[in-house]
Amino acid sequence: MNATLKSIAMYFPFLRPHLKRVEELERLATERHRFAQDLELLSAQLESILSLIAADPSVAWAEAKRRKQDLADKVRSEGSTAVLVPPMRSSLELDVAGSVTEWVRGQVDVEPYWFQKIEVLPGLHSPGWSDPVTEKLPYYGLPEDLTGKRVLDIGCAEGFFSFEAERRGAREVIGIDSFPDSIRRFNITKAARRLNASAFLMNVYDLEPKRLGTFDLVLFYGVFYHLKHPQYALERIHSVCTGDLLFQTHIEDDPNVKGFPWARFYPHGAMAGKNQELFDATVFWKYNSACCLAMLDHVGFTKLQIISTDPRPFVIRGSSSEVKPGIPPDQTTAPWC
Repeated sequence: MNATLKSIAMYFPFLRPHLKRVEELERLATERHRFAQDLELLSAQLESILSLIAADPSVAWAEAKRRKQDLADKVRSEGSTAVLVPPMRSSLELDVAGSVTEWVRGQVDVEPYWFQKIEVLPGLHSPGWSDPVTEKLPYYGLPEDLTGKRVLDIGCAEGFFSFEAERRGAREVIGIDSFPDSIRRFNITKAARRLNASAFLMNVYDLEPKRLGTFDLVLFYGVFYHLKHPQYALERIHSVCTGDLLFQTHIEDDPNVKGFPWARFYPHGAMAGKNQELFDATVFWKYNSACCLAMLDHVGFTKLQIISTDPRPFVIRGSSSEVKPGIPPDQTTAPWC
């Protein structure tokens, strides 16, 4: 009802009940429209959430479980003839004139898998499917000058970021990885290039100051979504980080839960690779950006800042709650004492 009709109706008492009834109906219509809009929004959110779990998650889980079982069966079937460390040719078979280069090339070629494309010798690159020079280094926030810093590279793989940190002036670089073959490939490049960075076979859950000391910079790239116990891992990292943290992970953001900490669990692995063409049985969690920030804040990291995000890699920079120089462990109170 427009304002003119309302003003006229107020002069005739017998019309006032009708006026109130019309106003009540208008109010109900407005509320109904608002309820309809809310219902439409909630329905859209529900559809999005249902699409995330592919309507029937048991189908996806069963397929991932089958892939995982197939991989395990293949490993077991080859176990009686397989080796952990690929065999090399005897050094006596190498040509003396080109022995060093040929020896390094032979070690690179004999490895069945390389994750990182890395320059092992000038002009000789490993056949890794991930090229950190173009895909990661420009976005991962590694400082140009690391002079005098102790750096920890968690999940170091073949050592690209460890060696890059050393090149940028770090006084000591320690990498850790839970895969023996990663440490082996790390050492191939270290020996070939005569570098000082060291890699140890260690799980992130084993980090504590008395084992490796504390660090001015911790690199935590590409590991978080592989962890069954992510929050505990962040607690262990916080215990050894007395400077800055650079954190990178794959995220799964949903606009319907934007700003709310949210994570999705993969019980039997997930597809991975540049084009989701590889099955990875070691992917357990994917988080949205708010969840990553919340978990880092929960364990005590401060000054949290997203420095790269979609469509580029998702990276957070943070600082220890108590900044002080990184130091090696006290050998008089080391774990074996």
